[in-house]
Amino acid sequence: MRVYPGTTITRSELSGKQFLNALFLGTNGLVMQQLKELAGVTTPAVQNWVSRGFVQRPINKRYSKDATARIFIINVLRNTMSLEDIKKLLVFVNGNPESREDDIIPESELYSHFCEIVFDEEFSYKTVEILVKRVTENFKEKYQGSKQRLEKALEIICMNHLANNLLNKSQELLDSVETNNIFGQKIFG
Repeated sequence: MRVYPGTTITRSELSGKQFLNALFLGTNGLVMQQLKELAGVTTPAVQNWVSRGFVQRPINKRYSKDATARIFIINVLRNTMSLEDIKKLLVFVNGNPESREDDIIPESELYSHFCEIVFDEEFSYKTVEILVKRVTENFKEKYQGSKQRLEKALEIICMNHLANNLLNKSQELLDSVETNNIFGQKIFG
């Protein structure tokens, strides 16, 4: 079952951008309960990310589209990266989450590019760099070097997504291992 990265939502025919737009259709933000259901995250985890400056504070207890996209990205990365490394990566892309002046790309667009890459039929560790170049081809730099920063960040996010998939597959294999060895003797217990 493929899901939108960082969520528990089964992927449909919607692109990452369309998916985010649909979540915010007719609303001025998502409340914590909705985030918990969408991303499978706990309230303390999100509150921790906000208090540590990883995610923009909610306005009237509602998380914006960019804050939600950032939460999805953090959720993808947290199984393979430390929170401090995640923060370093997010600051590398967009600086302070409370300020839009230092952003090279809105988080919702970053998430959309990420989805476009991972949903590509050719997506693998061998094609990440090519696919990143493809989705950033028409990116307009606000600052000199911002396109390179965006490409590097997308490569890191995609590689961690692949690493997380491998960890999950490895765990599935481990969970399927019989507790008996080939001679029928109990190994555990």
